Amino acid sequence: MNETLQWRFDPLDTWFFREARGFETSGHNELSSLFPPPARTVAGALRTLIGEQRGVDWTRFPTAEEYAELRSLIGAGDQLGQLWLRGPYPLLDGERLYPMPLHVLSKDGAYRFLRPGAEDKPVQCDLGRVRLPEIADGDAGPLPGAKPLEGHWLKCDQLRRVLAGEPPTQVIQASALYDEEPRLGIARDNRRRTAHDGLLYQTRHLRPRAGLAIGAETRGLPAELVPASGTIRFGGEGRPSAVSLMPVAPKGSALPLPPAPPDRHLLLMLVTHADFGDRTDGEGWLPPGFVPSERDGIRVWQGAIEGIRLTLECAVIGKAVREGGWDLAQRRPRPVRSLIPAGSLYFCTLDDATDAGAAIDTLHGRQIGRDTALGRGELAVGLWPHAMKEDR
Repeated sequence: MNETLQWRFDPLDTWFFREARGFETSGHNELSSLFPPPARTVAGALRTLIGEQRGVDWTRFPTAEEYAELRSLIGAGDQLGQLWLRGPYPLLDGERLYPMPLHVLSKDGAYRFLRPGAEDKPVQCDLGRVRLPEIADGDAGPLPGAKPLEGHWLKCDQLRRVLAGEPPTQVIQASALYDEEPRLGIARDNRRRTAHDGLLYQTRHLRPRAGLAIGAETRGLPAELVPASGTIRFGGEGRPSAVSLMPVAPKGSALPLPPAPPDRHLLLMLVTHADFGDRTDGEGWLPPGFVPSERDGIRVWQGAIEGIRLTLECAVIGKAVREGGWDLAQRRPRPVRSLIPAGSLYFCTLDDATDAGAAIDTLHGRQIGRDTALGRGELAVGLWPHAMKEDR
């Protein structure tokens, strides 16, 4: 029952994973596609594949007794049953890709790292007196105009370098994975075979390059329930994709462990988007259970993950990912949620009583926040970067 299955989605057409805005609210703006697809899109596609292979009548599925056993396995509506998902993530030539950590800044092939500012130079801001991230000092000097590489990807060996505090030697841009194709559509009245007045819409599809696929890992599904391959309608506009089981985990899917830390400083990176719930205190960026504290007049945040006591010194957080979608069962849009984006980082200090090796083993690959069954909040552990000595 707990067999791990590796899935691969290969495009047979363009992809379109609609952003959270609705067509009726977009005005004259173009709706873009998310990449990679939302986790619910992938989970829904797998459930559809399984159900259609078994001839499920979807109008009766939520309540019919004959489907009770299948509902317990794949769930219904927002409930996932026993299905557990890891990912989704891009696959390039069969190798998993990881989002670029957001503490890496780049310009013209040169790199700098962000790390917490000096304890004796806190900055007063809306959070109080805090250690804001700053570029690590070093002989390499400043790099005006450097910025985070959002929308860029790393292979496993490159992520290992970055999490160990070394600059990457190979970075994969989004343009190397897919091309963007603008589309123009119009709503039709099929009975009259005419177009509806004023209902033009624009979308931007993704045309995958050769070798690009979407990967995901599941647990909780018995092997006899799962078809080895099939074709499904995947994402917005129901574009066809081939889906198949991979015989083994893709190359690079094991998160790279960092070396032993030289001190008690650890870096926690979100490998997948995280949902930390709805906080009313304005600190929805904090992992669950972390609360404000003060140390030597500086504001920090203290909490624990899986029993590992941590002091959060500062963070590098990307722009919130707005994720909604369409609820097929209720025939209405899903409530839009704001997620902490993959690539965001938390600079933490271990409690003095905690063994660093044990902390890494416990935290590495752990999931935090809500909806972890959808693969949300997966962590990778790294080290605080040191000052760079030269451009490489």
